[in-house]
Amino acid sequence: MSPQLLLRAMVAILGVVWPASLLFGQAGGFSVKVEKLDPPKEVASEVAKVLSTQALRVLDKQGQVLCEIWLRETVPLAKPPAGDAARYRDLAETTLLGVIRWVQPGSDYRKQKIKPGVYTLRLAYQPEDGDHMGTAPYTEFLLLTPHHLDKSPAALDSPKDLHDLSAKAAGSNHPAVFLLFPAKPLAQPEIRDHGNGHFVLHTSIPAVINGKKVILPIALTIVGHSSAG
Repeated sequence: MSPQLLLRAMVAILGVVWPASLLFGQAGGFSVKVEKLDPPKEVASEVAKVLSTQALRVLDKQGQVLCEIWLRETVPLAKPPAGDAARYRDLAETTLLGVIRWVQPGSDYRKQKIKPGVYTLRLAYQPEDGDHMGTAPYTEFLLLTPHHLDKSPAALDSPKDLHDLSAKAAGSNHPAVFLLFPAKPLAQPEIRDHGNGHFVLHTSIPAVINGKKVILPIALTIVGHSSAG
């Protein structure tokens, strides 16, 4: 299928509600299931309004729910994409992409422990300084913030504000960071094994700029850590 036909198919698919329960691609024993599920009641009403009512439920190797993710119905772009699909850098830093509920304890890309609970997911770019050289293969991340401290879908005032909020999710002085891999549009969500213990959720979300809707592919590391000490 050509990229143009795939994009048209994706726009059509993302406008349709998935069946009530549908299991998708698996890797390394991890899988993802799409289910109709209202956003968590803990989330602020203004945030809940922009979220999908379908959740991506990631299952562990025992078939138990590891986490649940509600992406935005539509994410705003800061600039027009250069190609048929949007990229992470087409969004403003700190843009809200969704909400995650960790059902089981998790850990971020720096091996920081994440307690079960509800967090928002916002886009961040790795700082271009010597402290971060060689810590990750890519420079885009989603940062967790505690839901009770993040009550608006609007972008935050600055990346520093996001870093400070996210550090509270990790209970440390460093944000809770989850690596984003480069992604391409696909017709259904799936878990892929990216090697070195990285299991990545691939999915797509509608994005819009100037009234034009495009696809934003996402590849979010659910399980996996930096090899840097």
